[in-house]
Amino acid sequence: MEISKIDKRRRRYFAEDFSPNDRAKLTEVFEGLLSTEITKKEDLIKFLEKGSELLDIIGEEYAWKYINMTRFADNPTFRDEFNKFYGEIMSLTMQYEFKLKKKFYDSPLRNELDNETFGHLNRIIANSIEIFREENVPLAVKESELSNSYGETISKLTINFKGEEKTFNQMNVFLKDPDRNTREEAWRLKYAKLMENSPLLDELFDKLREIRESEAKNAGYSNYRDYKHIEKGRFSYSVDDTLRFHSAVEEEVIPFVRERNEIRRKKLSLDTLRPWDMSVETDGKQLKPFSNVEDLVETSSKILGGVSPDFGENLLRMKVSGFLDLENRKGKAPGGYNFGLPERGSSFIFMNAVGLNSDVGTILHESGHAMHTKRTSPINIYYYKDYPMEVAELASMTMELFTAEGLKHFYPDENDFKKAKRELIEGTVSFLPWCMIVDSFQHWVYTTPHTRRQRRAHFKSLMDRFNGGVNWAGLEEIEEILWMQQLHIFEVPFYYIEYGMAQLGALAMYRNYRKDPYQAVEGYENFLKLGYTKPVPDLYRAAGIEFNFSAEYIRGIVNFVREELRILD
Repeated sequence: MEISKIDKRRRRYFAEDFSPNDRAKLTEVFEGLLSTEITKKEDLIKFLEKGSELLDIIGEEYAWKYINMTRFADNPTFRDEFNKFYGEIMSLTMQYEFKLKKKFYDSPLRNELDNETFGHLNRIIANSIEIFREENVPLAVKESELSNSYGETISKLTINFKGEEKTFNQMNVFLKDPDRNTREEAWRLKYAKLMENSPLLDELFDKLREIRESEAKNAGYSNYRDYKHIEKGRFSYSVDDTLRFHSAVEEEVIPFVRERNEIRRKKLSLDTLRPWDMSVETDGKQLKPFSNVEDLVETSSKILGGVSPDFGENLLRMKVSGFLDLENRKGKAPGGYNFGLPERGSSFIFMNAVGLNSDVGTILHESGHAMHTKRTSPINIYYYKDYPMEVAELASMTMELFTAEGLKHFYPDENDFKKAKRELIEGTVSFLPWCMIVDSFQHWVYTTPHTRRQRRAHFKSLMDRFNGGVNWAGLEEIEEILWMQQLHIFEVPFYYIEYGMAQLGALAMYRNYRKDPYQAVEGYENFLKLGYTKPVPDLYRAAGIEFNFSAEYIRGIVNFVREELRILD
């Protein structure tokens, strides 16, 4: 089968050669759109669609600026181009986007639009109008510039290990080494490097916190946490609900994690588990799923195609289109992401593969995001494709679990396959305590005046609260700064609890998949194509599950995982 490249779709309202890079010309376009005369419902819908196409054009240009900056984080040219585009074009877009939404909101005709189709849009736009402050636009520009320096800092961290220079991420390979002394040496060197740079990261975070607190104050909020909760459009749950989620995980998940870690301790024949014992394979055999990124892509496509043929083909089309950058290298920003390319109805996958089983999880995870982007591309209203992360992460995490059986293509050996599947299923629940630590930490730092010393101490207290059986004795100074390796805290504040919510949803979908794969995939597809046309609980229901993170619900999910692991064990 010949795989074709992904091209830009034809524009409906703008010339194919129109570029958003000229601030003056873009201003004229925005002003022309704002002057649109709206006398009937059809005019209002067309106004929405034309504005959405313009935002897609800008969004794609923004995407490539960001992609190039992260692919070549050590090249100041790409960083400067991104910052220039953000400062000149995105800041202008923010201001005009508000005016476009205000024009829609102020039109009496919006109340005559079909409520089933446009009711949720009214709520989305009303929320963004109420929270927007023009004085926050230059602050957002400054915040973006500062947060980008985090990736630049981490990308430059290198460690000399056994005579070779390794990146911060590449050191993770040695944390899986069967030799405990090698693991400990690698772990200590890696985090000594983070400690060495911790004053710089502390200073960076203080600057970001100051800006973010100013944004909240400008919008009339006493703290950034409450502001961000509303700014992110979290209509379906409150701040107190997230705090209850923290407690529910502490109550229901920590005992499960301790059970699994006790099994790990016994298999490794250790008196106590140390941080460098948490990634190594308990049988001493390191999983090696692929030798190069070509193999990673081809095998992942085969696995995705086993769930649905279009899922596998989509990854191959992204490959031939040049929309993948997967291998880790010096000078590349940390982490992984799927960045939407709205004019192509596709996306770009970025990651830092070093040959680990976790790399397989990453590409399958990001492929779920990519399918979400593809399925929502026919939606003509921009805000219905801009789904919140509770929705976005459900798409990606579910894809990881749906492809669990397909891992046998990476691991033809039955024991290796079971090990990889066990790691995936166990990891979905074992991740939740770290998720709660990151979210709870942000609740505290944005509501409590504190010093750097107090901030580090509080993070350690959260590590203690959600400790699943790891001995940190003598390592407390490093334990206190582990938050500095979580890019979300620096770059996308309060974007993390969604992972926990979506993880529960993905496990519920996997439970359905184990009963009836066809029906579960059908529910998944129904969910994907809806985008954000419905409130979050309705979208979860379309997928065949609940939007629920109560202790009782979590208990049921944990028991399901226990049974799956019992079968594997």
